[in-house]
Amino acid sequence: MRRFDGAAVLVTGGSSGIGLATAQAFLEEGARVAITGRDEKRLRKARADLSALGKAVAIRGDVSKPVDAKRFVAQATRSLGSLDVLVNNAGIYINRPIVELTESEYDRVLDINLKGAWLCTKYVLPGMLERGRGAIVNVASDSGLVGTAGSSAYCASKGGMVLLTMAVALEVAGRGVRVNAVCPGEVDTPMLWAEAEGSGKGDAYYEELFAAIPMKRAAKPEEVAAAILFLASDEAGFMTGAAMSVDGGSTAH
Repeated sequence: MRRFDGAAVLVTGGSSGIGLATAQAFLEEGARVAITGRDEKRLRKARADLSALGKAVAIRGDVSKPVDAKRFVAQATRSLGSLDVLVNNAGIYINRPIVELTESEYDRVLDINLKGAWLCTKYVLPGMLERGRGAIVNVASDSGLVGTAGSSAYCASKGGMVLLTMAVALEVAGRGVRVNAVCPGEVDTPMLWAEAEGSGKGDAYYEELFAAIPMKRAAKPEEVAAAILFLASDEAGFMTGAAMSVDGGSTAH
């Protein structure tokens, strides 16, 4: 039997990278999945690809906007039934020294990465608590556990997400809902490719990056997705408030 047969899952930021890999993995395990995203073209393509695996719904919008976050939960529930799993994955990254980072850039990173997760959690929890079951997995980062130069906004958002995870987990502990986080390091996604392109270093960027990772490579999106599925599954039934590193050993030293 597949782990998530019949489950209804909402994955924010599900049109590429970790989110898309996570949606695919849930579908392969028997779930019905709704994904969200801001880019309509990319969202349509992702839905078409996912639909080959099972029931998939795509909802366009911005997690940082309360009206959109509320609509994500409502529309996913109408399409799939009561939500069993929420994966707060939507996020952006800006790499810039703090003295050069604008206030609007800082606000945008915090709004999408942290406020978006808070909003979606706020709107999905009442239904889960009413049924006495559910799992929420937040996609944080190793940059939420240790500082990274040039990433003040991103570190603040992901560090906040780790503590948001722990705070909400304690609020709902014993009521059938578990809340955990994964903390990926470098992952082979469009976000990493854009970072490399912006560096102007070409292949040298990856060589320098991988040299600093104990396992000498980036994670595959599917490896992070596997950790997300584990935390959402009954196999992790006694885990809540955890921040699981998936970073090739980067935060182990």
